[in-house]
Order: sequence, then C-alpha cells, then structure tokens
Amino acid sequence: MVYSIKVHEDFVAELNKLDPTIKQQLRKKLDNVIENPHIPKNRLSGELHNCYKIKLRKAGVRLVYQVNDDEIYILLLTVGKREDNEVYDTALKRV
Repeated sequence: MVYSIKVHEDFVAELNKLDPTIKQQLRKKLDNVIENPHIPKNRLSGELHNCYKIKLRKAGVRLVYQVNDDEIYILLLTVGKREDNEVYDTALKRV
C-alpha cells in the first residue's frame, strides 16, 4: 500500500532553506518511506513516540514525520539540522 504525503504549513519554508542536493537525498528516502512508513529503527521515543525520522548523517539533517494509518497518509512535520535537538522540539510543537 502506498501512502500519500501531506505537509505541515511551515514544512515547505524549512525545506526551501536546504541545499538542492539535500532535498534530492530526502526525496529518494521518502520514495521508500511512502511504501513502508513504519520503520522500527526510525521510530522516535518519548512524547514523539508516534513519529518517525529520516536522517541524512553526513548533512546532519533530520526529517520528522507522522503516519496516519486510518486515512493512509504521511504528515511531514519538520525538517532541519539536528543541532540542539531543535528539529525534534519543532516537531513536538506541531504534533
């Protein structure tokens, strides 16, 4: 089953700030995620236990998404640098 993608209203602005090569890498990873969004090793914990991450190690970028199985879509919450857990704090505000 392929999930559709929805984005948080502020997600696009964050994405546009990233380098085009990073956007391309994220797009490739998202292509895999839409077919199987529940990847156990990428599941977050704590207050974000119902969210998952996509990480680009070399770039230090994280994308946080939430899966809605009832309506079959993935909500892209935030994307940005991992520094000081800023991306996770932003995701927590948007859940």
